[in-house]
Amino acid sequence: MPLGRLLDHGLNHLARAGVTRDNGDMPAPDFMPTLSAGSHDAEHGEACVMEYVSLLAGEEWSDRPECTHPLLAHEARTTNDLLRDSDRSRLVPLIGRLFGTTDDSPELRARLRIAQARQVIALLDPTSRPRALAAVELAESWIGREGTEDDVLEAFRTAMYLSGEQSPVAAGELDHEHVEFHSAMSRMFPFALSPELEAAEAYALAALVAAHRLAAGECRADCGNGSARARRMVKDLGALIDVYDEVTGRTVHDVTADEVRELADILG
Repeated sequence: MPLGRLLDHGLNHLARAGVTRDNGDMPAPDFMPTLSAGSHDAEHGEACVMEYVSLLAGEEWSDRPECTHPLLAHEARTTNDLLRDSDRSRLVPLIGRLFGTTDDSPELRARLRIAQARQVIALLDPTSRPRALAAVELAESWIGREGTEDDVLEAFRTAMYLSGEQSPVAAGELDHEHVEFHSAMSRMFPFALSPELEAAEAYALAALVAAHRLAAGECRADCGNGSARARRMVKDLGALIDVYDEVTGRTVHDVTADEVRELADILG
């Protein structure tokens, strides 16, 4: 849906300010909210990016609206909260693109995770990338193939090994915050693995662990600086939405500069 129509849709909801929605749970706020970090009550005049999406979509106020794929919504929330107040408007052009990302499949999730792994690999020195790319290529080889529980278990074992102390971080010159960010990320993703996953998604998560483990010693970006990392995450989120569109065949609406300014003025 074009962003201008989304704005009209949201403004129509605001015209009913103070009127309880049909489910009786929550009234619509009486003014457009300002983008800010964290979660918010609808009547307080502030919203994270996903709460804003829920408002414009006409859904119940939530930072987990049904109109957005859970993985994309998670990345949007994380980016929103990490951005400085002065940088949060960078998310405005993506608001319209987060609508209607409701398709889901094992292949889509695998390709999104693979895209995330490639984003981390791009931060490595070129000489270090082949080791992580091998894990990505293994994950890609499973797309469209049926695996067994043993295949998923093997991916889990790989991820757990890579994220554990037995897999030391390469010696580098990164500051503690930088090392800890990538190390923490490598420890987090194995918990997303479960027997219910298909092999491609499981190996994609293992590739993401491998990428972060390498980056903990060799990343060339400034990931220890939260605000700098957040600005890059905005671009990465846009790229993930591109992957969603490519896999699902969703038609992309090119948001015009005027539409972006219109929404940014309201958010301001």
